[in-house]
Amino acid sequence: MERVIPDFEHLSQDRLRALVATGIALNSELSLERVLERVVESAAALTGARQALLELAAGAGGESGRLVGFGIDPSSREAADEILHGPGTLSEPILIRGKPFAHLYLAAKRNDQFFTAEDEELLRALTTQAAVAIEMSERVARDALRRVVAAQELERRRLSRELHDETAQTLTSVLLGLQSIVEAADAERAVAEAERLRELVTQALQDVRRLAVELRPKALDDFGLLPALKRLATGFSEQTGIRVEVESFLDDKRLPSEIETALYRIVQESLTNVVKHARASSVSVLVTRKSGSVIAVIEDDGRGFDAGAGRDEGLGLMGMEERVALLDGRLQIESSEGAGTTIVAEVPLR
Repeated sequence: MERVIPDFEHLSQDRLRALVATGIALNSELSLERVLERVVESAAALTGARQALLELAAGAGGESGRLVGFGIDPSSREAADEILHGPGTLSEPILIRGKPFAHLYLAAKRNDQFFTAEDEELLRALTTQAAVAIEMSERVARDALRRVVAAQELERRRLSRELHDETAQTLTSVLLGLQSIVEAADAERAVAEAERLRELVTQALQDVRRLAVELRPKALDDFGLLPALKRLATGFSEQTGIRVEVESFLDDKRLPSEIETALYRIVQESLTNVVKHARASSVSVLVTRKSGSVIAVIEDDGRGFDAGAGRDEGLGLMGMEERVALLDGRLQIESSEGAGTTIVAEVPLR
């Protein structure tokens, strides 16, 4: 910010304050989409333009030619062309490391006035601030993606260990048992060994089904979030003896797939934490809609932890936060020692 403002000290104090506030607001956004939306909104507000249009350049996240508009429907090519190529349009490139990332166009200034030299300077300052915010949002997205991939690799290692330590050993026992049947001295011993093998195979099938559900629950794809959560809760209760209640205030309309997956994984990770760390006897899961977003609340009556003492990577909380952040949502964790834990995940619906 310091390198932008000195070049524009001759601007009016009101416009300088607005420019500073805009820079702060831009850099508070973490997602590229919200940065672009705020850029066109801010450009119109700072200059008094009725319409603002941002066109992404080639190589800008693989979205060359995409339009983001304010005061105009960017899907209307005729309206967009009037701004992109019409007379009286004010434009300025957004450069990232010296290369064009996008072009910002302004048209139809209020009161039918012409854009002034001061408007041009404001727009130039804004595009400089926008470039910083865009770079920051892209860096945040890359870091978030790396952490998600790392978490996925940890999960794959865990599943691999379970396959090796449980399923593979069970199947090895089955092979040895088959040899015992072949070498059995009498029919009674063969029948007894066959019964033992049947139990081993049953256990192996249950393990494989459990791992398949952990990898990707079929109920989530076929029926949606609520049925998948109820099935998850039932299986969790049967395995651990911890009571889980699932309640939903969603309608029958399916949520976007990425939201269903993220909320399912957050509930799944929360239940894993309950059995590993919480020493809880019951858990409640609530999913509901609220003013353009969907919220999942997971609450347990366990021993809790000091939520202000920093993140324990063993709890998987950072992975939950990354999942929510990638969807422009937020994760809130409330816990204290001896008072249980409440996790609230809120994701906007688009």
